[in-house]
Amino acid sequence: MTNNIPHLVLDWYFDVPNQKLSIDITEDLSYIALEGGREGFTKIFNGESIHITLSAWENSEKHWISDNYSELVGTFQPDGNRVIKHPTLDRDDNCPMGVGPDGYYLDHMQRRQCILDGHDQAVIGRGDSGTVYTTVDNGKTIFKREAHRNVVYPEVNDPAFDDFKWTDHSQPCLQQPWAEGVKLSSYIEMEEDGISVGTISKCESVKWDDAPRPELQEFYNYPTE
Repeated sequence: MTNNIPHLVLDWYFDVPNQKLSIDITEDLSYIALEGGREGFTKIFNGESIHITLSAWENSEKHWISDNYSELVGTFQPDGNRVIKHPTLDRDDNCPMGVGPDGYYLDHMQRRQCILDGHDQAVIGRGDSGTVYTTVDNGKTIFKREAHRNVVYPEVNDPAFDDFKWTDHSQPCLQQPWAEGVKLSSYIEMEEDGISVGTISKCESVKWDDAPRPELQEFYNYPTE
């Protein structure tokens, strides 16, 4: 495949209150990811549901999507040797599943780096607990992604990481299959978690920064309680 052919990109929708991660490719084809794809996928095609294993997803299903719907979602172009520069860290990134329209990493579900990094929301700060506080509307509404150890990173079994917690991802993935995404928070909770009074005041005044990629908010149903 040549680099000027758009790679397969799938923009999954995360219904956070119902913990459902899904995508509608057409009226007749949709998928539901089970535990970030770790437990496979439910495929609904022409009204019939079947289970797709993670192995089948990687080895055949994405090729089938690409072969039949490339005009809608791009072409699957796997390459185990593909390496690019990480968008924010000073290191190389292996990108075997392809690169998005922004030139950055795609994961095993063909999601863009900006989705995985939570750029739908602006980060306010990290509390003493490790929880990250975010907002979609300049501080009027406060969300949080909690820190925990309910992950499958190899480091979780390393005694050197016994006291380490990982911040919840914005969507479930292979390493965080039980990620719940954002939860509703408050100014009071931020203060109790060590976020500065000045930061909270700026949020209360609805003057916090805009989200880096507000257009990504269409791929979420956020909690309201």
